[in-house]
Amino acid sequence: MDNDTDTILNKYGEEEVEEPPKKKGRGFLPWGILIGVLLLGGLLTAPLIGQMVFRQESALPGEEFVTDLGLRLLAVPGEFADRKMPGGSGPEATNERAVRGKEIFQAECIVCHGQNGAGDGPWGPALYPNAANLHEDRTQTKTDGQLFWLIAHGVNLTGMPAFGKDYPGGYHTDEELWDLVAYIRTLKNE
Repeated sequence: MDNDTDTILNKYGEEEVEEPPKKKGRGFLPWGILIGVLLLGGLLTAPLIGQMVFRQESALPGEEFVTDLGLRLLAVPGEFADRKMPGGSGPEATNERAVRGKEIFQAECIVCHGQNGAGDGPWGPALYPNAANLHEDRTQTKTDGQLFWLIAHGVNLTGMPAFGKDYPGGYHTDEELWDLVAYIRTLKNE
């Protein structure tokens, strides 16, 4: 037999062909480095590409529902959900609060929520998600305590800042926040 390999007889006297030695590869290190660089590059560029690809002018279908559900069930602590407006809820007390709340609203909230709270202020449509329309059921069906908490703490990942003085960036007292809640309640009638 004429070939380039050495022949060896096994213990039974049969001829075995010895395989030529395998070439040594470069190993895992270069491939590991390549995979690591690609993964790192993907992780660093994913947020930028995601913003460009998934940027919408309006909320995706179901996005507002899921967000509102999250705000109601997860974001606002349970003890705030049941809070009632202090100072009574009679028409006179509520009207006085609403008048003071309207002054605060006109001074600060109008930029995003608009003159009448419809979310059509100069900055409102430019935000993502857009500024809330305070006339909608999404807002009006929240309890007083939930509205108070959202105004005091703001809403992360939106343009809604914290307005409560006990929270970073905020400077309004609890009384002023309740005045804003009273004013928002008057918007459902408009």
